[in-house]
Amino acid sequence: MSFHELSSNQSRVSVDAKQTYEAYRDARRNAAQYAGGLGWKRVDGHEYLVKVINRRGGTRSLGPRSPETERIRAEFVAGKARAKEREAKLKASVEEFAGMSRGVGINRVPSIVTASLRKLDDFGLLGKNLIVIGTHAMYGYESTAGVMFDAGLMATTDVDFLWDARATLKLAALDDEVADAGLLAILRKLDRSFEPAHRKGFRAVNKDGFYVDLVKQTPNPPWKSNEPERIAAGDLTPSWLPNIKWLLSSEKFHSVVIGQDGQPAPMVAPDPRAFAVYKQWLSAQPDREPEKKRRDQLQAWATVQLLRDRFPHLALNENAERMFPKEVRMLSKLPGFRL
Repeated sequence: MSFHELSSNQSRVSVDAKQTYEAYRDARRNAAQYAGGLGWKRVDGHEYLVKVINRRGGTRSLGPRSPETERIRAEFVAGKARAKEREAKLKASVEEFAGMSRGVGINRVPSIVTASLRKLDDFGLLGKNLIVIGTHAMYGYESTAGVMFDAGLMATTDVDFLWDARATLKLAALDDEVADAGLLAILRKLDRSFEPAHRKGFRAVNKDGFYVDLVKQTPNPPWKSNEPERIAAGDLTPSWLPNIKWLLSSEKFHSVVIGQDGQPAPMVAPDPRAFAVYKQWLSAQPDREPEKKRRDQLQAWATVQLLRDRFPHLALNENAERMFPKEVRMLSKLPGFRL
């Protein structure tokens, strides 16, 4: 087998850490509803209840001061206090579990990756506009399955984000810097050393030599694409990949993974069946480097093993195969891989 099961202690910590993080994530979202605050503003001798609606100080009036608007403000203040208290308590619990996760050795994913995932989630881009593909997607599969893939399958110094250019983007409402530079700006919020590897390139690299790649499906035909070229004007220019549509079209796989610093993060990746068949297809491409082809094949087979052993609800049958063209399905018939 290309993976091993977590110990009972590791499994206990993993489940508790991920559940606590999910509760904290919900608490943060709830607390975010109270951002901006409510206050009284005097205009022409009258007081009005106003709500701050954006980072630029824009406001919206909720009406003149009255018993009703005073009740609205009182409920807002009390609700905000409760939300902040719950968020703070759950954050402390997440920190406690982070230490336990490091202690039992389930801290797997590079911290820069988990930090990026959390930030993308904060901006509402994870899962809707961007998903994780490539080797790091396997961390999501193993986390849900309660196993660890062999280290040799997982070692990598880059993470790949697939941009679904069909999905609506609303960057302007989020942050001026992100609206101007998209994914690159988000990475720089975590590490200011991130720079494009090449002018107008698809890769960003930081001072530690960690790469983040942005890719998208090659338009068909390329000269008739109505999709935007980049997420934002100053962002990376995604590399076009053929047949990545198989991953875009699959069901999204949601999980929580644990970073090397012990901090959890949400992960959204393609359906593991789509991942396995795509990796198998990739390993058969004649222009693929031999070392990468072998790794692609091993990752495909390991993912199929995991599906058979831990994900019985994700059927490996003819219906699953219909996600892919016939020529790709034939590639998946190799010994040891057969769906």
